[in-house]
Amino acid sequence: MNKTKVLLGRKIRELRKERKWTQEYLSELLDINPKSILRIESGQTFPTIQNIEKLSEVFNIEISDLFNNKSFADIKDLKTEIYNTIETLNDYKIRVLYNFLYAIK
Repeated sequence: MNKTKVLLGRKIRELRKERKWTQEYLSELLDINPKSILRIESGQTFPTIQNIEKLSEVFNIEISDLFNNKSFADIKDLKTEIYNTIETLNDYKIRVLYNFLYAIK
């Protein structure tokens, strides 16, 4: 997968979840199929230029902000983000993550 697509998808999911919106609700705002939101957020596909413009409008941000990923100055915030991400992983990915962490400690 293209790293830009993945990072953009994560950013869109982050913005959507901050607003407590469902994928279905966001798809209604953008007037696209809900499966398209799933594919965008998972980094499988890139939104069209028109949908990037709509995303910036519905999130009330600049288009460039869609491509800015947050950096964590505070280690506590970073740990919270890591914990929240782990909560979304399936069993297989948790095992892979554990093996990675075990290897680097």
